[in-house]
Amino acid sequence: MMKYKKRIAPAAHRDIEGIKNYIAKDKPDAAVKMANKIYDSFDLLQDNPNMGVSLKKKFCIETKYSFLVVAPYMVFYKFEDNYVGIYRVLDGRSDYLVTLGLKTKNK
Repeated sequence: MMKYKKRIAPAAHRDIEGIKNYIAKDKPDAAVKMANKIYDSFDLLQDNPNMGVSLKKKFCIETKYSFLVVAPYMVFYKFEDNYVGIYRVLDGRSDYLVTLGLKTKNK
């Protein structure tokens, strides 16, 4: 089986820094562990491309995004040629479809 190369978008790095900073306010050790767990999930995707769930299948919307849950966060990625592109790491309790630009915010 082919091992995909990975590309991590600047937004994903910023998301992880934000997560780390938020958790570190109360639990600095937990913040580092969570960040490491998220980065480790990127490595898993390189070897196991079918691990995650397609947003297209879950929500019946046209998109190439898939996601992997690293509770309570969701890693959003796409496979492109021989790369796995990691785009965002968002709280699963947020309106992540709006953040990804896949639906409009309800007013």
